[in-house]
Formats: sequence, C-alpha cells, structure tokens
Amino acid sequence: PQGPYLGEATRARVWNTSQRSDVNRVVGEMGRMYGPGKGIASSALPYRRKAPTWVKMKTEDVCDHICKLAKKGLCPSQIGVTLRDSFGIPQVRTVTGNKILRILKANGLAPTLPEDMYFLIKKAVAIRKHLDKNRKDKDSKFRLILVESRIHRLARYYKRVKSLPATWKYVSATASALVA
Repeated sequence: PQGPYLGEATRARVWNTSQRSDVNRVVGEMGRMYGPGKGIASSALPYRRKAPTWVKMKTEDVCDHICKLAKKGLCPSQIGVTLRDSFGIPQVRTVTGNKILRILKANGLAPTLPEDMYFLIKKAVAIRKHLDKNRKDKDSKFRLILVESRIHRLARYYKRVKSLPATWKYVSATASALVA
C-alpha cells in the first residue's frame, strides 16, 4: 500500500526531527548557571594574528602605556579598553606578542587578586552592606549566596592553576579589606 500520503507523512516526520535538532544546535540545550540567558553570542577575533597595517605604535610604546595605566590603578580590561579607544590599538597581543596581564607580570605590576575574583568580591561586599541596612531583602540574600558560590568556585580554579596561594580563603568578614 504505497499511496501518495505515506511518502508525505514520512517526509514531514523527517523534516520535523531535523528542524528540532537545528533549534537545539542554535540555542544550545544548557543555559547560564546563574542567569536565565541561553545565548551563544560572542565576539570574533580577526583570522590574521598579525597587527593591522594601520597600527603605527611600536611594541615598546604600547608596553610603556600599559605600565603607566597600571600605575594609575587601572585593571587589565580597563587598560585594554583605554588603549583601544584612545590609542587605536585593537588587540595588544597582536602588536606586542604578549597579553596585557603577562606584560604587567613581567614588569611586576600585576594585581594580587585576579580581576574577575576581585570584582566578584567587590559585588559580594556591596550586597552584604545592603543587607546590613535591609535585613528583609530575601532576593539580595539569595543573590549573595550565588555570588559567594561563584567566588568559592573561582578560588578552587585559581588555587589549582597556582594563581592564588593554596592557603587563600574567602572570608566574608575580611572581604572588604581585599577590595579596599
């Protein structure tokens, strides 16, 4: 019994399963751990790994600017944004051959805490300060738990890769001294 309808039904079923797998591939099955988003957006670096021809600054000048900005108190990501916006350097690594943090480490100007850890601790301190005034704010209490769990997870990673000493521990009572 090979009627015209049998082929169409099979084709429709195949189309639906392929469509479903495409949706999963585009959106992804897992989302963010601490947020509702499921996006796959990210910036794409140029294919060429050499500096663009229109960048006229020399490696030494870029390194000097990085050191000056670090002495002013800027963190590595802020240094990168300043170099991009003020000096027209799209990627420090393509110009110098080293990343900003490596240049800072070579000159002894690297921050003691990794940047992402620093800002998470700063956020936790701000939430704790808010909770001291607003004790009934249950949502902030929940967000503080999430932020501190991220801090503990990052600390585990940084201890493993030896960016933090093995004895380092996050203590909420002394956290405000770390980010002051």
